[in-house]
Amino acid sequence: MDTAGHVIAMLIYGYLLGSIPFAKLLTMRSGVDLFETGTGNPGAANVFRKVDRRIGAAVFLADGLKGALPVLIAWALGAPQDLWFIGGWAAVAGHWYPVFNRFRGGAGLASGAGCVIALMPIAGFAGLALGMLVIAKMKSSGHGALTGLIVIIGVSAAIRSDWPLSAEWPAMASAVGLAILLFGRAAARGWKPGRKE
Repeated sequence: MDTAGHVIAMLIYGYLLGSIPFAKLLTMRSGVDLFETGTGNPGAANVFRKVDRRIGAAVFLADGLKGALPVLIAWALGAPQDLWFIGGWAAVAGHWYPVFNRFRGGAGLASGAGCVIALMPIAGFAGLALGMLVIAKMKSSGHGALTGLIVIIGVSAAIRSDWPLSAEWPAMASAVGLAILLFGRAAARGWKPGRKE
């Protein structure tokens, strides 16, 4: 498969994977309409707070895998490493505008985290661990995500090695760009980092 073929494939399977509405699927039996509950966001944080913590954790894991799998599939198919991020970005876009949920999606933080972990595993897991500690302490997904991003960039810059220990510069630039895009989109929808009840 040539480069153009890899890009087209990553866009298609990334978007389709990202479109799977795990929050809706895993909360169907609860009878809760996530669009009318809490923040109105069909994502892991809203499920965790308003439906069930165990289900919320499962949604976070599933949404994270949506962002990670396209990157890993690109690796398995032999796509150039500096293009792997395309599949992850497509998955986040699918999470935002899912074809399987009438194009009504969530914020994409878990899918974005999964994409970053697949692109930069060591730095990604370090950022996720410290970010989760901040969320547990401050009850703020916004502050946790910001902490995780700082750690990810710092660790990636410090490690001089090939993937999976480190990543090429397109992956690092992609992580920063994706974080800015995620927070910008969330802010435009009225979301603010801070303690949530």
